[in-house]
Amino acid sequence: MGNVNRLRVGLFAPDFILGDSEGRKLGLSHFSGKKNLLLFFCQTLKDPVCLTRSEELNHPYDQIRLRDTEVLALTRDERWISRRIKQEKKIQFPILKIEGDTQYPCRAPSVSQLYGIEVGEFGGKLLYPAVFIVDKGGTIRFRKVYTQPTHKLRAEDLLCELDNLG
Repeated sequence: MGNVNRLRVGLFAPDFILGDSEGRKLGLSHFSGKKNLLLFFCQTLKDPVCLTRSEELNHPYDQIRLRDTEVLALTRDERWISRRIKQEKKIQFPILKIEGDTQYPCRAPSVSQLYGIEVGEFGGKLLYPAVFIVDKGGTIRFRKVYTQPTHKLRAEDLLCELDNLG
């Protein structure tokens, strides 16, 4: 499972700045001290499992926002693909493109490498779908890595975790 246990609850989340499907640059530091973040990682929204999981986060988006939290989806999709899917599925939250050098990891690591959710060897790395909840202070308060496609992303569980942030 690679470095899937690299980041644990209680550790500081690595900062990143990535472009979203609308061309804006967003990252943890943009929300620091202002909003909690729910980070949803997936390989591609073209995958039916990842698309379903993003739609499951989209349904309670207003409830998530009421908990002073922003959702950021992070995928390897090109921006035009993310923009098209976002419009077609009416996804309300930002979709960021994961960038970084996965073929030559001695260069700047990608955000998926920093979060320890990549699997595979050089040139063929894939992402485990994952959810991290990061509080306003930058601490990881919840982490779930979906190593099996049958594992369900339950929005009500995430809402409970957000309620526990206080």
